[in-house]
Amino acid sequence: MKVYHMSDTLALGAALTPGYTVHLDLARPFLRALARSEDCFFGAFQAARFLGEGLARLGTSGMETDAVKWAVEAVFEDVRRREFPQSVCRLTGNYYFRELAFCRELFREDWGRAPAAERARIRLFEVELEDSAPDCRDMRWFDAAYDGFWEADDDLEPVREKARRYFAGAATDRPVWELLSGCPAVACRDLTPLLAAEAAEEKGSGGEQTNICFT
Repeated sequence: MKVYHMSDTLALGAALTPGYTVHLDLARPFLRALARSEDCFFGAFQAARFLGEGLARLGTSGMETDAVKWAVEAVFEDVRRREFPQSVCRLTGNYYFRELAFCRELFREDWGRAPAAERARIRLFEVELEDSAPDCRDMRWFDAAYDGFWEADDDLEPVREKARRYFAGAATDRPVWELLSGCPAVACRDLTPLLAAEAAEEKGSGGEQTNICFT
């Protein structure tokens, strides 16, 4: 099936294989800590946050050092393994969109007013996915879990509840449906100029930017 994928690492003609982003490695320490206890999890989380703050002061921070993201991803994966084992893993699967409108909306909200160099790294591809029935999930549940844990990082139950809604396929009030699959796929067409047009539109509008945690 033909779907769409945004990436800052993928090249035209390249294959998207399960786990190619190596995100599981970034969440694994939190998963192992959570398997021992919540106290162990929070200890690992605070240590990772301290390290992230230090790296930020050295100008080397990024998604890979975002302790909140990988801690929340670990909680989502723990819920998936325990309660939704039939669902595709977020940390090894790849993300796609069925509609170009969602890609353009996400690019506008995340990068529409970002520096030109940052926008230029994001590519949009049409992808041939060897999966006739990928998981369909509302990504805003993860965004809500991320935002909530960022503001109050002392309780995992709200994160778990949003993870359950995510893997159950529930919708938020303003859903953004992402397709999650562990099947092979190939980037067959570069549609990045559509994102450049979207960024120009946003810059001209002067509107507010709402951040979405891009997964």
